[in-house]
Amino acid sequence: MERKGRIRRDLLIFFAAISYSCSPSGQGEEVRCVVHFESSGYATKALDPDEQKITDISLMVFDETGDAEECIWIPKAGGTAELTLVKGKSYDFRACANFGYQVYADHISELEEVTFHMTYPDEYREGMPMYASADDVIIGADGTAHLAFDRLMAKITVRMDRSRLSDGVEMYVRSARICNCPKVTNVFVPNKVTGRDKCHNVGFSRNDHETSVLNISGPDGKSGDVAFYMLENMQGNAEADASACSYIEMELDYMSDTKYSADPLKYRFYLGDGMGNHDVERNTHYKILVCPEDDGLSDDGWRVDKEGLRDNVPVTFASYPSSYIRGNIGDNIHIWCEFTPEDTPFDVGEEYMKDDKANGIYDYKIDPDGHGATLTLTGPGRGLIYMSAGKPVDESALYVIEVNLPKD
Repeated sequence: MERKGRIRRDLLIFFAAISYSCSPSGQGEEVRCVVHFESSGYATKALDPDEQKITDISLMVFDETGDAEECIWIPKAGGTAELTLVKGKSYDFRACANFGYQVYADHISELEEVTFHMTYPDEYREGMPMYASADDVIIGADGTAHLAFDRLMAKITVRMDRSRLSDGVEMYVRSARICNCPKVTNVFVPNKVTGRDKCHNVGFSRNDHETSVLNISGPDGKSGDVAFYMLENMQGNAEADASACSYIEMELDYMSDTKYSADPLKYRFYLGDGMGNHDVERNTHYKILVCPEDDGLSDDGWRVDKEGLRDNVPVTFASYPSSYIRGNIGDNIHIWCEFTPEDTPFDVGEEYMKDDKANGIYDYKIDPDGHGATLTLTGPGRGLIYMSAGKPVDESALYVIEVNLPKD
């Protein structure tokens, strides 16, 4: 797993030396500051959030004692706001972006309690939540200052490498998701989830066509990648509480010479910064390459969940005694299907039998194994029974039963 450096979005603050006056406290010349920002206008794929988008900003300026000098909100892209600061004085700047509401504080220490809550793990219409911090900013003669925004989210990209799989082994990714995905994060201090109740039941997910790129491999056996996003979760090293550690879960259709997936094969792996570490840090890009080897089933237990796999025996299906049956009132007739694998899901067609029984054509008794039935013919008429076997057999049998009907 590769960890990539931070990505930032800059806010340029222009301290326009348009007007000067003596400050009421006599601390020096005041400078009118004009704050302006534009949204990026950066188009992304429809399935992915715009990582550069900014729709609103809360800007807070604190003096050397930590008291708030200014708290302003720019509620829309292209908006501006003005504040007045003292030239040559040192300030601490804090900002939040894309919260959808104003964040403010009377003292800088209060910001340690500021949190951001996500109602849904994939709600990014207003842009990704971001924050910025800059300490000891001196308002100089050039009249400018920069704030670098960091995202409160981590980005995780996943791709597949099938080059080490044995011949005849096929894996098709059906879905992938983040589990133990935080609902809420601290903004200005590190965030650590303390239990599953602080996480979404289902985190950021990719399903169906969203994972199709993982099933298209190039000449090197590697697929394209899909991206996931989550709030920070700094769980630390191996002794961390596993119930609060974030992880990826993938569901795959599987087929080999010896096994097939009646229910999806599941791969699970914890996120973190190296072996034994479970930190998922904000504004950090984690690149994960999933490299199954040989039959892809070498690990056991939670990491490679093989509960849905079945032995890949020959697929067979036959119905008995025949699809067209004629009989007389009082006759007992046994109909049944034989198939392999024997644990294939099977519908014996009892709903059809109930209808025919209600019409007085026959009574019935389902076989103990559920693969057939004995019919006791009770009255004239024509009945119909449809039996079907599910995957991997995918076959069916149609029986027509005629009782005491005249021959053509």
